[in-house]
Amino acid sequence: MTSETGHKLVESLDLGVDPRAIKKEVRRLVTPKSVSEYRAKISSKANLPEGVILDPAAGSGGQLLAYSKYLDRPCAAVELSPQRADFCAYQFSKASNNSSVITICGDGTDAQGVMSIVESKTGQTSICMLHVDPARPMDTQKHAVSEMRPSLSVLLESWSKYIHVGPDGPAMTLDLSPRLARQQMSEIEDIVLGVFPCTSMTWEWLSRGGGRVDRLCLQTGPLADIGSASRSVRLWNDGSFSTLQDNGDILDTPYLGWSNYKLCLGDLVALIDPVIPKSGLRGVFEECAGYARGELVWIGKSERRPLALLHEEIHSGSEIRPFVVTQGVVVGRLASKLDLMSIDSLASLAMKNNIATVQLRCSLEPRLHKRTTDRLSQILGQIHGSPGFLIEDGGSDDLVLCKELEV
Repeated sequence: MTSETGHKLVESLDLGVDPRAIKKEVRRLVTPKSVSEYRAKISSKANLPEGVILDPAAGSGGQLLAYSKYLDRPCAAVELSPQRADFCAYQFSKASNNSSVITICGDGTDAQGVMSIVESKTGQTSICMLHVDPARPMDTQKHAVSEMRPSLSVLLESWSKYIHVGPDGPAMTLDLSPRLARQQMSEIEDIVLGVFPCTSMTWEWLSRGGGRVDRLCLQTGPLADIGSASRSVRLWNDGSFSTLQDNGDILDTPYLGWSNYKLCLGDLVALIDPVIPKSGLRGVFEECAGYARGELVWIGKSERRPLALLHEEIHSGSEIRPFVVTQGVVVGRLASKLDLMSIDSLASLAMKNNIATVQLRCSLEPRLHKRTTDRLSQILGQIHGSPGFLIEDGGSDDLVLCKELEV
């Protein structure tokens, strides 16, 4: 089926290529299944109106497949690339819950052309939720928001005629680069408000525990946490998750800096998931840990490994414990960079403090990481003791060895 504007309904019978031939190309577009299902579960709790869930730049189609699994709504995937559209249709045809998903090959910014097919296949005349994952250049901090494809402003303006707009605005998830600068985020907010004034918005930073921010998205309308501008999420392997969010008035300011505190023996430190400082929730974290605003010492030697100096352990029942990567007591220093020449010194320091394993939580050339960890494991293999971790000192070029607290 082809609309007057050239949009084509793609069905599994239209698959003209071996899906394995385009799997490599599509792989980089795939949202991890755990992330897709998390978003679908969260969206299923929102008060969405009747209508179709639309992804106007569907890529591999994995996110829309998750929406069709958890939300009782028809779904439509639009993909400009014929090969990717074929792959989407193939994916949907293999899923057990594919009956409510259609794939359209065409321009996702041409809302009228897309809706002519959507209405004929589903009977629906409106969009209840929009999921947008635009393509962007690899260097996301140096490109302009206007370089995203499809153009966000053009896309939202086109679909404004069809998406349901409630009292808090339309239900949208904008899946964006986690490396966006604050200025770029403000530009995106301005685009949304320019098309949909007075829309509620919540930024969400998501981590899967790998020492980085995995996803950043802007949730709007009924998908947003009303009164909350920022939310951090720690997603676990089993699909469960923990959240921390602001209450509307204690977000970090751009001027909140980092300490150059030099760690001392006996200091209690915690490595914090980077979603906390990235989301501006250091103040919320402090409050939940029982600190007065600005009292906690934050050491930002590495953006991926923010460090907090504590006066007491953060226990497992705490609201913020899911965002603590590890915590321990400083037991020694290594006054040199970590390389193959200094491994023996580190191993000796570990054995002196009855540490049997050492996690490297510091910067290290990727080519040296495996050789270093293998050598450490070989030396410490016969030691029966506690786990430890190695971090960078805040106030010097030294490395600091910590003995991990018992869980």
